[in-house]
Amino acid sequence: MYMIDVHCHILYRVDDASQRSTESLDMLKVAAADGIRTIAATSHIKPPMYENTKQDLQEALDRVRALIQANHLDIEVILGAENFLNHKSMHLLDEDGFVSYGDHGKYMLVEFAWTKNIYDKPTSYLQRIIDKGFIPVVAHPERYQWVHEDYELVRLWRNMGCLMQVNRTSVLQLDKMEKANIFALRLLEDDLVDCIATDSHAPYPPRSPKLSDVYKYISEHYGEAKAKHYLVDMPAKIIAK
Repeated sequence: MYMIDVHCHILYRVDDASQRSTESLDMLKVAAADGIRTIAATSHIKPPMYENTKQDLQEALDRVRALIQANHLDIEVILGAENFLNHKSMHLLDEDGFVSYGDHGKYMLVEFAWTKNIYDKPTSYLQRIIDKGFIPVVAHPERYQWVHEDYELVRLWRNMGCLMQVNRTSVLQLDKMEKANIFALRLLEDDLVDCIATDSHAPYPPRSPKLSDVYKYISEHYGEAKAKHYLVDMPAKIIAK
């Protein structure tokens, strides 16, 4: 079974993940050996910390694609980004500064701060993205403290048309954030998950670029149809051109 990872920090020297070509190459090898055949390179767009532009990310992607070709790896990497939403970054939406899957795709991976700022209006930001014609894919909702305190936000966002992407480490109880682990299982039990991804930053555990273990876990606990939906079918829809 070939899987698709819709959230992975595979590019090097652009954010808090890989800093060397050798590290990204190791990540690619781990992913390919695990049965992942497509990775969305979702580096941070998070000003002022990571002020990546589309051109920056495309150039970094070209370098990683050169690694794939030089090492004859059976894996594909496409452009994406993890777009940070807060009151200081939303101007990028109007300036075409956020990056969707494949750049011109209709799905867009978004994230929020762990703790809520009084100036931020997350639901409003999601609606603005929808009004621009995109479908938000909310990265790891299980990790946001303020979502733990208002569970119905997840239902609201899904009713708006947003998708929920849960991290592999949360499902497998590998995350150091215990509440995130518990919350991820609650989302699964309530059928509020749309896809599962690695959110990998390095080739080594716990957030290594692997999905076969979580595919097995979901198959055993929720059925293989669910595993295929979370790790193959829905990801394929998200990255489709």
